[in-house]
Amino acid sequence: MAATMMPSSTYNSVKSLPPAIPPLWTLKSIRFQTALLISSACVVFGLMRTCFGMAMVDIVQSGNGTSHSDLHMDWSGEEQARIHTSFYIGAFIAVFPSEFLAKKMGSKNLLSFAMILNIIGSILTPFLAIHLKTYILIAAVRMIMGFGYGFMIPAGSVLISKWFPISEKSTAMAIFTTGNQIGIAFSMFLTAKVCQLQIFEGWPLVFIIYGLIGVIFLIVWHVRIADKPRESKYITATELTYIKGGKQRRSRAETVVRPTPYMKVSSHSKRNMKFFNSLQIILNGCVCAICACSFAQSFVLVALVTYLPKYNQIALKMNLTHNGIWSSIPFVIQMITKLLFAVIADKVKQAKVNATSVTKVSNAIASFVSALFIVFAALVPFGSAELVQLSIIISMAAFSAYVPGYNTSIVTVAPQFTAFISSYAQLYAQIASTLAPILIGRITSHDTIEEWKLAFYSLAAVLAVTGVIFQLFGHGRTEAWGETPSNAASTRISTSLAVCEDGQCKLTLLEKHNHDFRTESKMSSDSGVLKKKISRVSYAGEEIIIPGRIEDLENDVIYSIEEEGEE
Repeated sequence: MAATMMPSSTYNSVKSLPPAIPPLWTLKSIRFQTALLISSACVVFGLMRTCFGMAMVDIVQSGNGTSHSDLHMDWSGEEQARIHTSFYIGAFIAVFPSEFLAKKMGSKNLLSFAMILNIIGSILTPFLAIHLKTYILIAAVRMIMGFGYGFMIPAGSVLISKWFPISEKSTAMAIFTTGNQIGIAFSMFLTAKVCQLQIFEGWPLVFIIYGLIGVIFLIVWHVRIADKPRESKYITATELTYIKGGKQRRSRAETVVRPTPYMKVSSHSKRNMKFFNSLQIILNGCVCAICACSFAQSFVLVALVTYLPKYNQIALKMNLTHNGIWSSIPFVIQMITKLLFAVIADKVKQAKVNATSVTKVSNAIASFVSALFIVFAALVPFGSAELVQLSIIISMAAFSAYVPGYNTSIVTVAPQFTAFISSYAQLYAQIASTLAPILIGRITSHDTIEEWKLAFYSLAAVLAVTGVIFQLFGHGRTEAWGETPSNAASTRISTSLAVCEDGQCKLTLLEKHNHDFRTESKMSSDSGVLKKKISRVSYAGEEIIIPGRIEDLENDVIYSIEEEGEE
């Protein structure tokens, strides 16, 4: 009985079929669960960060003669501004150790540490304010909370870079950062509602409730999240393969973690130092454009979060209930438009449209359209409250395009160094966050119509200028110096002899050809010096020193191997 043979052409066509893509938008998707958890962290941080602006309206009210009149503070406007600013000073300080801590602790543990600081600070706030009255201690607590908050974006960005392929990064960043808008919107609305309760005058409950929400989140976070896909207890082999690339075969090898190229020197520059200056990562055009937009986004967002309730109360004469609703609506709309912009951007990129074009167009919408409608809000007569609010809502809707804009550039320009670039961009963001309450507070010190108009013009100018910078220098591609060793064309991993002394091994990185992989093991002794098996990893001719043996390193490497019989 003759055996039925599959034609060679049929076999090859079946073999060449692309791997199935696990759907993202389902709760069975672990990467979707991961994005939701990171977004939820953003929500909880947003609740505890934003509530102070709305609660301050109630905290500083005069005592009403009841037994609880001592629960209201008599802080001056300047003291209130210092409390607002202290949070962002803490976040600014966090920028400097964030990359180091992300590498040492892991993104999961770093974000947990940040959450613990905010939980403790939130619960302590009403007790310190009521019993000690001084604003200085509250400012100190808010600074510590801000220090924790400053780790959120770098930790979340690193997790996104590890958990999502490039075709889904915009969507993942949108899900992640949408949590910020959800937190702001819910905080504005719920804080206004809780402040109206008669239990302890309402506002102390705000901080205790949000602290308890943080505790619940922290438990879920530790059970479900993992720093890397391969460390997840729940991920399937199919989804893991998809995240790492359909044509890549996973191996339990380890990768050398390249040092962050604060100064990147090409091999040609090394030979001609007189003629070529080394290129520093902090002066890279795209990285600078990212930082400029990060400054603008934080400046505008913090200004609105901090002063929109006050603007609605003083300029538009809204009561506390309407203030909470109208202050939250722009951020509810932004939550929806973020996902919309990101999904459209990823779909367009999947249709083979140049990623840089998509990134620049998206960023232009965020910068210029937002600026246009902020100017329109300033020009509308103050008697037309609904029209002013509509202008702000449209401006914040367009603001969402920053996600497939510069936010996506953060995780694509140099995936190997996402932690540093994200932290570096956060440096500018926290400078903006610190300046915004001070500058807008100074501009609107007398709460006149002309002052509020000037404040709006200032926000629009920041958006427009930084938008031009990104159009000139920003892009959506990965630069050669930022490739991960697993994806770089010059990577080769092999095993050979090297001398290890005092726990240090010297690796010379050699040029890779054809993605080959070979292994040879030797153990020998020469002149009393033990020669241990270590790995030589090539990357553009660099030479680095790593601690101990390559087997002691913690990261996995994903390397490409040509399939047998494949052209």
